[in-house]
Amino acid sequence: MQNPFRPLSLSELRTRECAKWRRYPGDVLPLWVAEMDFALADAIKAAIKDHVDGDDLGYPAPGGMPGLREAVAERLERRYGASFPVDGIKPLGSTVAGMVYACRAFADPGDEVLLLTPLYPPFKRSVVETERVPVEVELVRGEERYELDMDAVRAAVTERTRLLMLCNPHNPIGRMYTRAELEALAELALEHDLTVVSDELHADIAYGGEHVPFASLAPEVAARTLTLYGPTKAFNFPGLGISFALTSGPAVLERLAGATGGLHSWPSRLAEAATLAAYRHCDDWLAAALDYLRGNRDTVVSFVRSELPGAGVHVPEATYLAWLDLRGTGLGARPAERLADVAKVGLNEGAEFGAGGEGFVRLNFATCQEVLDEALDRLAGALAPAA
Repeated sequence: MQNPFRPLSLSELRTRECAKWRRYPGDVLPLWVAEMDFALADAIKAAIKDHVDGDDLGYPAPGGMPGLREAVAERLERRYGASFPVDGIKPLGSTVAGMVYACRAFADPGDEVLLLTPLYPPFKRSVVETERVPVEVELVRGEERYELDMDAVRAAVTERTRLLMLCNPHNPIGRMYTRAELEALAELALEHDLTVVSDELHADIAYGGEHVPFASLAPEVAARTLTLYGPTKAFNFPGLGISFALTSGPAVLERLAGATGGLHSWPSRLAEAATLAAYRHCDDWLAAALDYLRGNRDTVVSFVRSELPGAGVHVPEATYLAWLDLRGTGLGARPAERLADVAKVGLNEGAEFGAGGEGFVRLNFATCQEVLDEALDRLAGALAPAA
């Protein structure tokens, strides 16, 4: 019988050579980059091993291995009621590649792209590096959750606005947009003839509530939406590199392909094999992982609110990322730099997530309880009032 889920121990984690565990000196506990400190599901390991043992590491086919696109379409229909045509699905080597291609395909140099911040940094980088103009609209931090300010979004639209780039569930704040909020954004997109890029990479990591794929709102919305989705966050193989561009049909894919500049990003055969195994056989593993993550999330929220003076946090509705408000702690505009030094905990700097990020940090709680408990104790020690 397969072991459905297992967190790795600190001793195991310290032997890893991935970026997460090698960025900082050995005395720093790394809770930064968005990957999980959990053992892979057995079915994923077996699928990778089968391809290696069979010497089957050739170039991938343009549409992916047999059944791959169908597995993606079936999963989105089954879990979220979203219908995507198989011939409108394209495998990519990364979600960020999809962002870059979208900027090139649906906007010209000098055109404006709306971003709802604070936001995962590659969104803005993909806009800037393709010579488009990022326009940041801050989400409003309420008492219990961040809220969408539609008046501010509408006011940011100009005659040069071409794209709205959306992250749902939202990285770093852990929010799932409500259907009403998404419908308001869809109405805006239709009114101003905007293309919407919806990064839904964290959709499978949710703790209740309803994930609503943007393209599922209406056929006319789907026709102007590029959805980015994939298995790497939920099933924990980000280093393999795979994502999917989901569209309303092949005409949109042709436009996207024309924007690659001859540098198309393909997933490897191992990534494809891992994805098929994840989507066909590993939902039990994912359910167990979500139970563990929910416990870690609740631990973080309770600890921050009771033990970290001057700090605040909302309860993440999705993702395994906690967005900590440290503006009241006296650590300044870049608290992650200070905490890596004084607490020996490696976190993401909030200022790097754009407007509204200064004084915040992003904490990844997808680790074993031993690491999480030690990291939280170190943060409490660093923030304790001087005697």
